[in-house]
Amino acid sequence: MNFAGILAGGIGSRMERDVPKQFLDIAGIPIVVRTLRTFLASPRVGRVVLAMNPQWMDYCRDLLAKNGITPGSLDIISGGESRFLSMANIVDHCIGLRGNAPGEDDLVCIHDCARPFVTPRIIDDNFTMVADFDMVTTSLPTIDTVIIAEDGRTETSVPVRSTVFCDQGPQTFRLREFKRLQAALTPEETAALIEAGKMYLAAGKRVGIVKGDRMNFKITTEFDLTLAECLLKGNAGSGNG
Repeated sequence: MNFAGILAGGIGSRMERDVPKQFLDIAGIPIVVRTLRTFLASPRVGRVVLAMNPQWMDYCRDLLAKNGITPGSLDIISGGESRFLSMANIVDHCIGLRGNAPGEDDLVCIHDCARPFVTPRIIDDNFTMVADFDMVTTSLPTIDTVIIAEDGRTETSVPVRSTVFCDQGPQTFRLREFKRLQAALTPEETAALIEAGKMYLAAGKRVGIVKGDRMNFKITTEFDLTLAECLLKGNAGSGNG
């Protein structure tokens, strides 16, 4: 079975708003609603799991209901103390839905709620491409020259640009293998993880790259929110919205 896991446990402190950023509107539609609609509409996804800060669960349920998203193919669960632990909570929930006996073909596609412009093509490519790898991540080649400054002040090296990618997400992997790798982590290793790719690489696994999309950017700051509004208004004005 194919699952989708949406990470929405953050509080969006950089926005300095009264509610977490996933509840803010873009062109009249909350970010969390935009993201969920894309995954709920995907024929590749059998069930969606939303990892949420427990303090905002009731607010989230009310907001989703007002926007026509009701329980059915969607579960809302508590997120973890970190992004990686929220991923682990989603995996545990999906395993529970499989009777605690997931098969090797049970997959989960994990995505940040704050990237509401993920496309059906990206989701489809994730589920297709993971058949050839241990996991896949969605990334784009950088268009800028990248410099390394190990102390944050002094340039120490310049990687070859063609080898540098900007990771976006989603990431897709098998439930059973994720749990096997997670079980082998020390507490210190777990605390250092943000996403799954580093865990897979450290275990000698193959991580494939799904081609991302420039529109699949993350809403992090007020600038991102303004940019998203402008892009949607521009599409609507051109007849493409």
